[in-house]
Amino acid sequence: MVLNPAVVRMTLAILMAGLCRFGLAEETAEPAQPVSAPVPVVTATPLPADNAISSPKAIQKLFGEGKLQEALAAADQYLDVNSQDGAMLFLKAQILTKLGKTDDAIAVLEGMTERFPEMVAPYNNLAVLYAGKGRLDEARKVLETALMVQPNYATAYENLADLYVALARQSYARALKLDPNNKSLKAKADKLN
Repeated sequence: MVLNPAVVRMTLAILMAGLCRFGLAEETAEPAQPVSAPVPVVTATPLPADNAISSPKAIQKLFGEGKLQEALAAADQYLDVNSQDGAMLFLKAQILTKLGKTDDAIAVLEGMTERFPEMVAPYNNLAVLYAGKGRLDEARKVLETALMVQPNYATAYENLADLYVALARQSYARALKLDPNNKSLKAKADKLN
């Protein structure tokens, strides 16, 4: 399938505008954080000389302060000892996303959906990353799975609606290429833009 670059750019614009949001490491009523542009990679700051494993709270603090390489190193060290910590894996995926390592973040989130199928935030974030790569059908399937796991997950409904709009725009664009003089089709496409 060949993706229309304009549709991919439009989908990314929707995602980056915060319409598709990341969930939180712990599913709470707090608002989710929007996806932001990748942060340039910087040289990692070494962990303290005593090699003490940072606590999840300390790693979250590093992430919040934008010390992404340090947070990633600390998260990896923490996960070496606590590999079943779903919240830390989720945080690692968020760090990787902020670092612009989307494929690595996708791999972590895909693993999480298999290992922790009851956690809905990884599905949501995975859908956002899939959509950002133009993998709209996969994003739709993942969001639908999230809603099967937690039917009252408002963010997934919002993101699914945004995705349907992007898919509709894509379909109208394809149809207009095939039938550019169809006034009815043009009017419908214009309503979505």
